[in-house]
Amino acid sequence: MYGSVNYDTWVINNNIDGYSDLSYEQYQFTAGATYNFTDAFYTNVSGTYDIFDMGEEYVYGDEDGTAYYGYVGLGWNF
Repeated sequence: MYGSVNYDTWVINNNIDGYSDLSYEQYQFTAGATYNFTDAFYTNVSGTYDIFDMGEEYVYGDEDGTAYYGYVGLGWNF
């Protein structure tokens, strides 16, 4: 303890009488497929669509938005 400084998180947290009503939601949709060229050689493909929805603006402003991304892969079973 340093002098008369009292650092008690329980006391500090009990001073909070309410929290913000900010809300954040994310919806994600993904579709994919696999195609076998032979018994050993194949490819994978997938795509994802994300939706970000904030109820109110926050520190960085309005964070609503969408994102698209995909994946293509080749594989070989041996």
